[in-house]
Amino acid sequence: MQYSHHCIPCLIKRQTAEIQKYPDERAKLEYMKEVCAIIGSSPDGVAAPWLVSRFNRVRGRYFEERDIYAELKKQSNDFVLERLARVYAAVESADDPLLCALKYARLGNYIDFGALFGRLDMQELESKLDAAPSESVDAEEYGNLLRDLESARSLLYILDNAGEIVLDRVFIEQLKKRFPHLRITAAVRGAPVINDATREDAEHVGLDRIVPVIDNGCDISGTQISECGEEMKNALHLADVIIAKGQGNFETMLTCGLNVYYLFLCKCDLFVQAFSVPRLTGVLCSERRAAVRWNGL
Repeated sequence: MQYSHHCIPCLIKRQTAEIQKYPDERAKLEYMKEVCAIIGSSPDGVAAPWLVSRFNRVRGRYFEERDIYAELKKQSNDFVLERLARVYAAVESADDPLLCALKYARLGNYIDFGALFGRLDMQELESKLDAAPSESVDAEEYGNLLRDLESARSLLYILDNAGEIVLDRVFIEQLKKRFPHLRITAAVRGAPVINDATREDAEHVGLDRIVPVIDNGCDISGTQISECGEEMKNALHLADVIIAKGQGNFETMLTCGLNVYYLFLCKCDLFVQAFSVPRLTGVLCSERRAAVRWNGL
């Protein structure tokens, strides 16, 4: 999906915020000039996460970088793991445990240090965890998903953020119970990027003991199929159904033509406008229906 002109101010604002900690004003100026040049020379058909990957690749020339999100990712994983018993209790007592688990997995998309500019409120997350079972889900789209999964042989579940991955594990466990015939594979990012989940996070939360885990083979915070590794490309094209978490996967995959169900919270103005919902509203939508909405902007 082509990034929008709406994305450009946000991308620049985020990069400006991320370099404020560095003292070298000349380096900051030169870096931001290069950020603008990357945007200006970007090819058609790439999404905002593609641009962010290019920013990240050049930033090391200007600043001594370290993975500033490594500790935040661990804290996020542990925060949700500590509340896992409460989540399991709510899911198991629900009239539809799979639907309840889907709601928790979607709520987990709140744990996004990129889209929220690092302003993640853990008290707000606690409140959202309490409220998750009462959230609404598009009944027609949920029914479509169930029908597709019933007839499918394979499901590729594309993960998004650390912390969120714990709730994805709960959802995947329920998917295995409801559809024992399904071969489920989970996919993470191929390299550290923002607070996105990697193989290390999957191992930390025990997801790798439940389903096979692969990575997308690149450093893009989404699934820009043309830049994914061969293992990920094969998994995408062989999957009967794909569940893709988060805005980044939506942005990079929309119009891919595969049988994708997107699950995320609307965290930016463009998504709020496209889906006509308040900020942080949860969405479940199919590739076909989402494309229609997006083209209507």
